[in-house]
Amino acid sequence: MNGLPRGQLIRLMKRKLPEPYSVADRMIKMLSLKILKETNRTKRKLSVLGFDELNVLKETDELYEIFEQDCEIALRDVLRLRYEEVLMWLDKKVPSIDEVDELVEMWLTRFLNEPNEQTHYAFKPELIRKRDRAKEAIVAVPTKAQKQLELEKASRYVIQQSAWYIDFASQDAEYQAMKDAGVQKVKWNIYGDDKVCRKCSDLDGEIFLIDKVPPRPHLNCRCWLSLV
Repeated sequence: MNGLPRGQLIRLMKRKLPEPYSVADRMIKMLSLKILKETNRTKRKLSVLGFDELNVLKETDELYEIFEQDCEIALRDVLRLRYEEVLMWLDKKVPSIDEVDELVEMWLTRFLNEPNEQTHYAFKPELIRKRDRAKEAIVAVPTKAQKQLELEKASRYVIQQSAWYIDFASQDAEYQAMKDAGVQKVKWNIYGDDKVCRKCSDLDGEIFLIDKVPPRPHLNCRCWLSLV
């Protein structure tokens, strides 16, 4: 049985858990628009300055500094919002701002600097690698149009990486909120779209102790946890 009182569980079962990726999806959309806006700004600036090597290196470095800052803000917001959202749904008191901030910063440090079990790389070092690869690619191609295309391609890679990690943040915050609320058992649920794989389908409906939840079967997994 879960650690929550039976009466509270019955009330919760009548209330729908907030859509598991609503916060993540909003944040991915907002961050993607920011990244595209900053990329277009850099394209315009380089069109004026010229796409010579020194300008490309300088402006790409500055662009990726902005990417990193925006990604950190998005990850921090998802961790906080999903954690608080699930706790409120569980009728649990949300910790103080300082306590939540401390927890979020601990998560964020791990996300940015430690390898993820799905991607096998840490966010921050990978972003640096993408930056250096983008600079090489932009400098290497001969025409202005090709250089602009390389810059656009680089920004799409950043959006993809950020979207993966925002989903990871949402999943971790959901799990931690349930654990902190005293939930002892959870049910694995598939997301229900046309991208669900066989591995996830086989786990659908399985019940696990909160400390025995298996790792995500693959990258892009959007399964989620609910009460038993």
